[in-house]
Amino acid sequence: MSVAGLVLAAGAPALAATATQVPVQSTGFFGGLLGVDAVTASDGWAVGGNGNGVVQRFDGTRWSTFPSPDLLAGDPNGWAALTGVDATSPVSAFAVGNSTAGSGGARSAVALRWNGAAWSRQAVPKAAGTDTEFAAVRAFSASDAWAVGQTASTGSTFRKTLAMHYNGTAWTAVPTPSQGTRTNFMTAVDGAASGDVWAVGYSLNLPYGNRVRQSTILHWNGTAWTQVTSPNNGSTFLYDVVALSATDAWAVGSTSGGALVLRWDGTAWNTVAAPPLANLRSVAARSASDVWVAGTDSASLPALARWNGTSWSVTPVTVNGGVGNPELTAVTTVDGGTEWAVGAQSDGTTGQSSGIAFRVSG
Repeated sequence: MSVAGLVLAAGAPALAATATQVPVQSTGFFGGLLGVDAVTASDGWAVGGNGNGVVQRFDGTRWSTFPSPDLLAGDPNGWAALTGVDATSPVSAFAVGNSTAGSGGARSAVALRWNGAAWSRQAVPKAAGTDTEFAAVRAFSASDAWAVGQTASTGSTFRKTLAMHYNGTAWTAVPTPSQGTRTNFMTAVDGAASGDVWAVGYSLNLPYGNRVRQSTILHWNGTAWTQVTSPNNGSTFLYDVVALSATDAWAVGSTSGGALVLRWDGTAWNTVAAPPLANLRSVAARSASDVWVAGTDSASLPALARWNGTSWSVTPVTVNGGVGNPELTAVTTVDGGTEWAVGAQSDGTTGQSSGIAFRVSG
């Protein structure tokens, strides 16, 4: 019997979709996927890390490695990863991440641009004596994109929020508030319009023994970034955000009590019902009654859940291959009835990981 439409006993979540694993070309060492975006049902991009960053493209059947710039410039001791990707059309997309020079050297934010023919590396400004890192990107057009992450003086343990804007010619840093006295990290960015953009993440305060994170939400109104009050419940992380309109946006993450879902109503961010999962890493939405999240369940196994406007339904994900616990890191909507989810599967022994991908329907 198909899981579609199957209703479990009272108190258990309904299973409302099926997740089918799709082949992903192996890229070797640390080849897990960290970001995904759809162009069409048969064309999309996924990015991740293999020590030098990796770009994969979907051709309608499988994911395959696609040529991309060398982020290490021949540095044998360097490290690089791509963490986010966003496409506005078949001929325009952005990917972001970071590269580290040598063993423990300076870290630099990385941005790539797809022009319909090839990926190229863009110049990203960085002041002398600083580290920068991008975690996510949101593009509104080929000449309007935001990337967020964190920055710090080289060697410093105080990390501040980072936001940069691309205007079609260059990336430029834009001032952002940093509420934490030790660590501030923006993990995701999205917006309903170019003058209505959200960035989410978390912060950590001194003293150094403190391990309680606080959620962070920033808003761009077309002129400046400001901090917006966000709920917390113990140690709170926000990992992703999606905006449907000026009065409806969703942010997901985890707290000391499990999965966390926040919703913006045009006035404030409020905690709302979360699916019965342990944590959430990604969110995507078509409408207020069609919202998808990716994360893990109480057994640390990957799972997806869908909000239909009234309740959550959960879709377990079965991974073939590998022996360690797999994880889903990103989900995106494709067409009216399909979603993609990507992540990583460890080999369980050496710590190496490979990319995994799923087509979700139902």
